[in-house]
Amino acid sequence: MRPRGAAGGVLHRSSRTGRGRDRGVGWPRLKGPENFVILESLAKVLGAAVGASRAAVDAGWRPHRFQIGQTGGTISPKLYLGFGISGAIQHLAGMRTSKVICAINKDPEAPIFKIADFGIVGDLFEVAPALEQEFKKLLEK
Repeated sequence: MRPRGAAGGVLHRSSRTGRGRDRGVGWPRLKGPENFVILESLAKVLGAAVGASRAAVDAGWRPHRFQIGQTGGTISPKLYLGFGISGAIQHLAGMRTSKVICAINKDPEAPIFKIADFGIVGDLFEVAPALEQEFKKLLEK
C-alpha cells in the first residue's frame, strides 16, 4: 500500500441500500459487464454500493444513475475503493471529498494514486477477491 501522493471500481454507501455503513466501489476496467459480479460480491460483504466510471456507463454496462463524476453524481463515503479507476479529473470531481480513498490499479503511475490515502498496485481480479475474504474475516469477529 502506498500513502497519499505516491505514484502507484468504487464502493460507496447509497441511500438505496438502507445500511448503516458508509463505503464506496467503482468498476471501469472490468473487461466486460459480466465481471461486475466481482465488485458486487465485495460490496455485499461491506454493505456498500457499486458506482461506475463514465467509461462503464458509455459502454452500456451500467445506467447513468450509477455514474460518479462531473457528468454523473457526487459521493462522499467514509471509504471509497476505486478498482481500475485511472483518476480522470471528471471522475475525481465526483468522489474527491470521500473521507478515505483507496485506489487499486495495475498502473503504478495512474493519477488516482496522487489523491489516494492508500494505494494497491495490482490486478483488480486478484485484489478484490482477496479483500473480500479479509473483510469477511474481520467482520465476522
